[in-house]
Amino acid sequence: MTFLSLLSVSTPPVQSGNPLPGWLVLISLAALYGAGYALSIRLHPYRACRRCRGSGKHRGWFFTDAFRACDACGGTGRELRRFARDD
Repeated sequence: MTFLSLLSVSTPPVQSGNPLPGWLVLISLAALYGAGYALSIRLHPYRACRRCRGSGKHRGWFFTDAFRACDACGGTGRELRRFARDD
């Protein structure tokens, strides 16, 4: 017997049952992702500010040592994530 014939003999037969429809799997995965994101924004509603990259400072372009508070985040360095509420 060759190696390939041994592999074909030892494989289990194909099941004839109906698997879940593809759309049901996709909807289930989307619901699971949405629930995970909803939990995530409740636990961690803030992210680093995109404009100042989380530093809270807006640096001058000519005098780079000078800075002021970032206009986007008000100097906090963070902003709310999408769909998050500030309670």
